[in-house]
Amino acid sequence: MSTDTAVRPSSGYHRVLGAAASSAVGDGMRFAALPLLSTAVLDDAFQVSAVTAATTVPWLLFALPAGAYADRFERRLLMVLADLLRAAVLVLTVLLLAADRLTFWPLLTSAFLLGVGEVLFDCASFALLPSVVPKDRLESANGRLFAVQTVGRDLLGQVVGGVLFTVGRAVPLVIDAVSFLASALLLRGVRGPVPESGPESGPESGPAAEPGPGAGKPRLLADIREGVAFVLRDPLLRALTVSAGVINAVYLGQIAVFVILVREVLELPDAAYGALLAAGAVGGVIGGAVAGRLSKALGRAPALVGNLALMGAAGLAVAATDRVPVVAVAYGVTGFALMVWNVVAVSLRQTIIPDRMLGRATGVYRLFAWGTMPLGALVFGRVSASAGPRAAFALGGVVTLLTCLPIAYALLRDSRVTDRRKTTEDAP
Repeated sequence: MSTDTAVRPSSGYHRVLGAAASSAVGDGMRFAALPLLSTAVLDDAFQVSAVTAATTVPWLLFALPAGAYADRFERRLLMVLADLLRAAVLVLTVLLLAADRLTFWPLLTSAFLLGVGEVLFDCASFALLPSVVPKDRLESANGRLFAVQTVGRDLLGQVVGGVLFTVGRAVPLVIDAVSFLASALLLRGVRGPVPESGPESGPESGPAAEPGPGAGKPRLLADIREGVAFVLRDPLLRALTVSAGVINAVYLGQIAVFVILVREVLELPDAAYGALLAAGAVGGVIGGAVAGRLSKALGRAPALVGNLALMGAAGLAVAATDRVPVVAVAYGVTGFALMVWNVVAVSLRQTIIPDRMLGRATGVYRLFAWGTMPLGALVFGRVSASAGPRAAFALGGVVTLLTCLPIAYALLRDSRVTDRRKTTEDAP
């Protein structure tokens, strides 16, 4: 991809930020409304859980192809198409609901397609951002982006979605469709990098390259293999990817048993569960707002390792107490530390990965980071069932603290962590 768009006017970033805010609020409403809708129209508990799971399955199936397409085609266009796909799916779902024909299979298909759109949009958006923001402002830009998404999805969207569902089952879905259309309109004004020579562009392409017998034909599998090999052979990218998988497995595992801790150990009502979850979201918003400044003040390596340690300590604190204020603060600290980790880690990856590989590297990263989450839920659920939710939080704290060691080793050995001018073009 062309490199003359490395620094773009701030209006491009503001449009991406506005699109993310619009779509995040709609997503939050859908996250709250879809389980409620499934429960209302389906009678089988397994079918209800299958619909919820269907939104995450595309990450396992399509993260790698989506990352490859984000490097082969214009990223802004992929994001717009993903928005339009999701808006169309929601409109069709509303029409089926109005006609009283929204049964299990149409609802399952809708959830799956919404997940496909999310995969395409996210892989393209994380690859697009470095082309609309100067590299020395990536951490601040990512921090605002993550904070906007957290507020829109986890605070505003989910609360409003639950309320609007009581007004009418279709209302949150209609507003979500509108949010995707608004996002698509905002993205139309963004100008990012485009492939110089079409989908086949890469380091070997150029005027002197001899076209082979298969020139111009899709090379999706080859592109995917190149992306996977690129991440695996780089020690720092490999460490960041594995660490993200461990962190997300622990985080989702703790989320899965948190409701048991609140109800059975702390003996709190259901309303308190929502309030404690909100404490984590508030911590995340604060973390997103200060992550850039924190990274500049401490350095990237201390910010990453320090917040990993903070997450581990917070998990151990939850396991060691039955005092509600301590749990609330610990959960807020977890949200803060996780957000800082995400912002700094994503910004570091965007800085050191060459533009032509950003989509594929993001796909590989997301495959590992999100693919471990169901495993974490299963493992922590089993630990909670046999030894109680406190044991699950203690396990998560210990595992997270142990993860500090390999990531610290990889960060300290790599000069690119402190030298922002270098990229992995010269990586082994």
